[in-house]
Amino acid sequence: MDKILGVLLLVVYIAAIVGLAAAITYAVVRIFPTQRTPSKPDEPGSPTPPRGEESLGGKLFRRAKRAAT
Repeated sequence: MDKILGVLLLVVYIAAIVGLAAAITYAVVRIFPTQRTPSKPDEPGSPTPPRGEESLGGKLFRRAKRAAT
């Protein structure tokens, strides 16, 4: 009987944690909704960043340059 009660309490505990997480998520979405359209859209003629060596993007997976010795 103790094992059955323990398993039942474990199921109730897991359901309570999942329910609490769902309630918090619902409250945050209701309090801080996302904007459907941006308040200031990007200019269609805005220049794109350069793709050369001085560009800061995409350096995460590039191999480091080693100094020639």
